[in-house]
Amino acid sequence: MVIKSLIILLVASSCEIMREENFSVEKDKKSKESTFYGPAVPMGNGKAQTFITINSGGKPSAMGVALSEKALESLPTDQEGHQHKINHEPYFEYILQFPKQAEMTPYKFMTIDWAPQGHKPEGIYDLPHFDFHFYMISNEERLSITPLEEMDPEIPLAKYIPSPYIQLPGRVPHMGVHWINPLSPELAGETFTRTFIYGTYKEKVAFMEPMITLDYIKSKPSHLDEIPLPTHFQVYGFYPSKYRVSYNPSRKEYLIMLTDFSFKMADE
Repeated sequence: MVIKSLIILLVASSCEIMREENFSVEKDKKSKESTFYGPAVPMGNGKAQTFITINSGGKPSAMGVALSEKALESLPTDQEGHQHKINHEPYFEYILQFPKQAEMTPYKFMTIDWAPQGHKPEGIYDLPHFDFHFYMISNEERLSITPLEEMDPEIPLAKYIPSPYIQLPGRVPHMGVHWINPLSPELAGETFTRTFIYGTYKEKVAFMEPMITLDYIKSKPSHLDEIPLPTHFQVYGFYPSKYRVSYNPSRKEYLIMLTDFSFKMADE
């Protein structure tokens, strides 16, 4: 317990050093928060860029990805250079790295998967949308994930999956097994705008995923949604309990971010 606490303190301390060396940082003198940015990735006619905001106490207050306005312009369609996955509709993948400060969270990197025609089931998720995968495994391990059509028997213990999430059949290559909340509004007949998904692979929680439609992002909302959390964790670090989709008019960018972090210990 003491050793793990020291690790977190050391990570927080390293943020102070990086503030002097990292030019991709913005400081808010009023809130005393610093926002660190990862490398920008071309997307549409603009860019996507990860970020993490650290408060004066050295803890994360927000983490996610910023999409410039033009990033949502001229997005690829399913007719042009699309990527296919076995048993999955065509989509386009963007791989993004987090700034070093994100090491205090369980997330190693993220992908944005743009699905221009959505995916199954029809009538629910077949709207143009993005999958924002926050991966807790390495990219090398992600790329080793093979397809499976039936229910995957290698799933985590129930204590690592939030209630009332249920496993979906199949395993998407280069992604994993998907788990959904059966109480989500779109599963009760409402039009899909956003939802939160968990992913697993070989008895591990592999990713956490806000899945959000293009139209909802473009509507410039500012709504905070709860993230159901499990009772136990396989990896220690700061975990979010909410996520937000919003728009920053001064920077002219859309923000998809995880918020309301608290530190969680991992099972031994």
